[in-house]
Amino acid sequence: MDRAKTCLIAAVIIMAAVAVTGSAMVFNKSPNLLNAGFYVVLTDSMDGEPTEYEISTIPVNSLIAVHKMHGDDAQDIEIGDVIGHYSSLMGGNVYHRVVAIDTVDQTFVTQGDNTHATETFSFSEANGKVVNVNHTAGEVVIFVKAHLLIIVFIMFMLAIMAEAFSYLLRNWKG
Repeated sequence: MDRAKTCLIAAVIIMAAVAVTGSAMVFNKSPNLLNAGFYVVLTDSMDGEPTEYEISTIPVNSLIAVHKMHGDDAQDIEIGDVIGHYSSLMGGNVYHRVVAIDTVDQTFVTQGDNTHATETFSFSEANGKVVNVNHTAGEVVIFVKAHLLIIVFIMFMLAIMAEAFSYLLRNWKG
C-alpha cells in the first residue's frame, strides 16, 4: 500500500475516533451506542419557553441523544420527560414532552412545548427517551451534512499535502 493511501486511512481512523470522543464530550458521558440514537431536531415543536424539567426545551437544529426504550422501560417514564414514538403522519419519530400517564390503559399523552395538539399512544409504542440536548453539535452536524463533499475533498487534499511534505523532508539534501 502506498503512503498516500496509508495517510488517508489513518486520517479516516483519526476522524472516527474524534467523532466518538466528541460525542462523549458533547453529552458529558460515554454514550452507549448500542442502546442510543443521535438525531437532529428539524422542527420547532419543542422550541418553547424554558421549563423546570431536566430537558428544558429543544431548539430547532439541536442534536439529541435518545436512550432507546424496550419493554418495561416505559414504567420509568415520568411527566416532563421527552419521549418519542413513530408517527405515520410525520413519517418518522416524534419527540414530545409527557403531559399525562394513564397506567390503567398504559398510555402516554405527549405535547410539544410549542404546540397545542396532544398525542396519545401506548407504552409499547414509545421508542426512546431524550437524555441530552446540544444545539451547537446539531448545527455542526447540519453544516457537515450540507458540505460533506467539500470536507472529504479538503481532507483528501490535506492527506496528499502531508505526504508531499513528508517526501520533501525525507529527501532534503540541505
